[in-house]
Amino acid sequence: MPGFAALRSLSIFAFVVAIARIEAVDALACQSASTDAATFVQTALDYIVVGGGNGGMALAARLSETSGVQVGVIEAGALNLEHPLIDIPGRDGAALGNASYDWGFQTVPQPAANNRSLSTPRGKMIGGTTGLNFMIWCPASKPEYDAWDSFQPGWNWNNLVPYMKKSFNVFPNQTNPIPGLSAASASLSPYNTTYEGVGGPVQASFNVYYADPAQPYIKTVNSLGIKSNSDPDNGDTEGVHNSRLSINRYTGTRSYSASAYYCPASSRSNLHVLTGAQATRIILSKKGANVTATGVEFISGSATHTVNVAKEVILAAGTYQTPQLLELSGIGNATLLKSLNISTVVDLPGVGENLQDHLYTPVQFQVKPGIQTLDVLRINSTFAAEAAAEYAANKTGILTASDSIITFFTFDALRQNNNDALLRAFDASTAGAKTQLQGLQYGIQRQWIEHANVPQLEFLLFNKGRVSPAANASYVSIFVGIMHPLSRGTVHINTTNPLAIPVNSPNYLSKDYDIAAMLAGVRYARSLATIPPFSDLFVDDGITPSGTSDEDLTRQAVGSGWHPAGTAAMAARELGGVVDSNLKVYGTTNVRVVDASIAPLHLGAHLQSTIYAIAEKAADIIKSQS
Repeated sequence: MPGFAALRSLSIFAFVVAIARIEAVDALACQSASTDAATFVQTALDYIVVGGGNGGMALAARLSETSGVQVGVIEAGALNLEHPLIDIPGRDGAALGNASYDWGFQTVPQPAANNRSLSTPRGKMIGGTTGLNFMIWCPASKPEYDAWDSFQPGWNWNNLVPYMKKSFNVFPNQTNPIPGLSAASASLSPYNTTYEGVGGPVQASFNVYYADPAQPYIKTVNSLGIKSNSDPDNGDTEGVHNSRLSINRYTGTRSYSASAYYCPASSRSNLHVLTGAQATRIILSKKGANVTATGVEFISGSATHTVNVAKEVILAAGTYQTPQLLELSGIGNATLLKSLNISTVVDLPGVGENLQDHLYTPVQFQVKPGIQTLDVLRINSTFAAEAAAEYAANKTGILTASDSIITFFTFDALRQNNNDALLRAFDASTAGAKTQLQGLQYGIQRQWIEHANVPQLEFLLFNKGRVSPAANASYVSIFVGIMHPLSRGTVHINTTNPLAIPVNSPNYLSKDYDIAAMLAGVRYARSLATIPPFSDLFVDDGITPSGTSDEDLTRQAVGSGWHPAGTAAMAARELGGVVDSNLKVYGTTNVRVVDASIAPLHLGAHLQSTIYAIAEKAADIIKSQS
């Protein structure tokens, strides 16, 4: 097809698609979800899962494997299968900001980010944010998961690896996936099958297209001593990866919890999924010291309903809305609840605290004419039309691809910044008052920096212009992310209106260490553009404009990584924890949390694979205790 001579694709790809599309694991047949609230509330449910997203839909599907139990799911969004804004990998990000699919959350103005309110998208659909994200399949390092054991026993690398493997399936026969990069020049294969998922619901695969900057970028970071990591799933994430993506190569579509978990379970008579319904309160009964959930109140259309539950209510509403629901239900800080005239059922001050997020700063470079990036879809209408036609006909081509080259660094890897300088900044930033939970967290984080065994920075290579791109120009962007900031924020309600957005106050860059770590990464990213062969691509080298400091630019450009976690922390209650090692909310007999809010300490990872693993482990815990 004209215009596709530069398209790099695996030689096996067209063949595999041709013979195997009928074998697609994701959603060959998928029953519609219900919007019938009246029928839903008449169903005798054993479990109610609030939120049909990343963790919630995975958990519900696993619980419904037991035929003798009735599982209900309450989801505010819709089921959006075969939707071009969600399914097509090459259009990732197209649904962001669209109120039909995205809650559209914003932070309060952030003083350290030039008083800007920053976007923090969250998926509003069956599949949740796995239907919005950039599909990177990336677990954290072994020491990070092992650190969770310091907060609650039974949660560590060895415990979670089996559940990570259970959640996904690798697309077969993809070896040395970047054409032109041999194992000798940049070893990115083979992966260790010990840590690969086989037969799990989510399909994970390597890319089928790599833009021109991928090879020179990898060669440049290799020349600086940054290793190519052929097996980041093994607990060592340091180095440059060609990350797998949650893309089903049989169908050429996004693989997410709707297609991967809901659809295969959708015909089960004991799985009841209600869409277009927003949970507003857990109905709690208190008898002596025992607080028990008896149902969930929700709004569907303009009507308020209550559905009863026999066994458990499980919150999977996410880092922002799980604490909101707990507080609306009378579980949280008694002082806050009293100020809103909410009766305190369980005084649990940790609810909504400990908010952690990754921060990213884009460093963008314009490439020379003739260098192809994914911007070709934006600037070349003929190419874009041909790509759309190929995708429509065969589910192949550039629209089945997304960015996949990521690099994780320790500070030791940055030659102009060493651990000692950043440890001094760390110590200065943690010298003041801190909670007991923060004291434990900061001690672990300091050891990671001191021992240089856990990456602190991530570089995402985006092969397109992300910041005000010119109409006819192509770009490559390095998004510099700090994985373990010291700043901690909060998410709380400020009204009893259950449909109001909770107040998201993350306190980004409120610790001097965080800006020092970010600047170290930004300066290193900029330096890469001065070193061949990467430097050979660019019209300019991204040097800071005259009269503007790196810090000023960073504070104006920094944004959320959209990986919030920690607001219902799995930690001892006296430390400010919200759930125990069984994910049960303190002070209750049958309320659990299964989403990223349980993370006691953030991970250097894109969270979807970890949340699936949490849900898989939670399902086994619940089944064993039923």
